[in-house]
Amino acid sequence: MSNPSLSPATQAICVNKASAAAMLNLSPGKFSELIQHGAMPQPRCVGTRRLWLVTELYAFAAALPSQDEEDSWGDL
Repeated sequence: MSNPSLSPATQAICVNKASAAAMLNLSPGKFSELIQHGAMPQPRCVGTRRLWLVTELYAFAAALPSQDEEDSWGDL
């Protein structure tokens, strides 16, 4: 469902779980697993909705090991 008050050029500040997983090219299941292990940023709460800050998702991605570094995420 799109929000008619936002123009296509508007950048999201927060995204839902499915969108957050898609931004990181992860399945929703793997995304949930990373949340449970404390590796993923915790969501923000708006009533009963859970939203992830896009800036925190970028920071998470930037902290992932490069190809030449030891993969400390492999156990998750």
